[in-house]
Amino acid sequence: MYNFSTQLAVEEFELALVASVLAALISFYFFYRSWKRLRFIENTPTAKLRSAHQGYIEVEGKGQCIDGQLIYAPLSNHLCIWYHSKIERKETFVHKGRTQSRWNLIYQNTSPHQFKLTDGTSSCFVDPTGAEIHSNEQLVWYGDNEWPTLTKILASQSILLSSFNRYRYSEKLILPGQSLYIIGQFTTLSAVTRQSVRDAMYQLITDWKQDPAQLLKRFDSNKDGQIDQLEWEAARQQAFEQAQTIYHEQAMEPDTHLMMKPTDNTRPFIISIHSQARLIKKYRYYTYAASTACLTVMGYMLWLIHAYE
Repeated sequence: MYNFSTQLAVEEFELALVASVLAALISFYFFYRSWKRLRFIENTPTAKLRSAHQGYIEVEGKGQCIDGQLIYAPLSNHLCIWYHSKIERKETFVHKGRTQSRWNLIYQNTSPHQFKLTDGTSSCFVDPTGAEIHSNEQLVWYGDNEWPTLTKILASQSILLSSFNRYRYSEKLILPGQSLYIIGQFTTLSAVTRQSVRDAMYQLITDWKQDPAQLLKRFDSNKDGQIDQLEWEAARQQAFEQAQTIYHEQAMEPDTHLMMKPTDNTRPFIISIHSQARLIKKYRYYTYAASTACLTVMGYMLWLIHAYE
């Protein structure tokens, strides 16, 4: 007999099946994500910066600020080499006759600044843009102003005290001197390859054209108030000679080594304060846990379909 209870059973079956499919897809996504990171970390050899080849590598060393470019976290004013800052505001609302509260994000900022990594043999710059960051330094404190007025963190603030404050401030940090593991794209930038003699010459001429009066003063040899063809040739020759000087000066500058996000988006870019061994252990656990969850959900789906038949 087809009645309301049968209809309800159908609806419950469909709901359970859809939920199971979603759970299986989510667990498979986390399995694949963790497995891919585990595979790259295990199979990519650790390189020394002094002899590192161009391309996708992993390196270990200590993070430092670039000389003369100190980085301060915007909320705590804490000296660091990387930060991720958030401000959340507590919102109170009534749901089903009960007063509840939640934290809504109103500000966040991630450091775009480069820092330096040194491994004892050499050093390189690190561009953290697009990186998956693993840090263990996290500051959380509360206040009544949208922007924190005190930069000193009060470690004694209690959860009870925080319940009376409207704003929550939090920052994740990587501090100077911390040991880092980084896997990503290693690139060497040469000042010579970045600008040719011709490029430098055209840039000089463009700069000169920004000041027509000075240009006439320098190259209007017949004083007729304009630059003719011969005078332009003289200007180009002088620009070419200066460009050659600039090029040779740049050739004497040391190359710049940079760790950055790979152009191949299938390869992870990870900056971690944890060691390679710890990351391997972590992703291996995530891989096993996600695969177990995926297989369990798929088994439940098969049982559900079989039981409904």
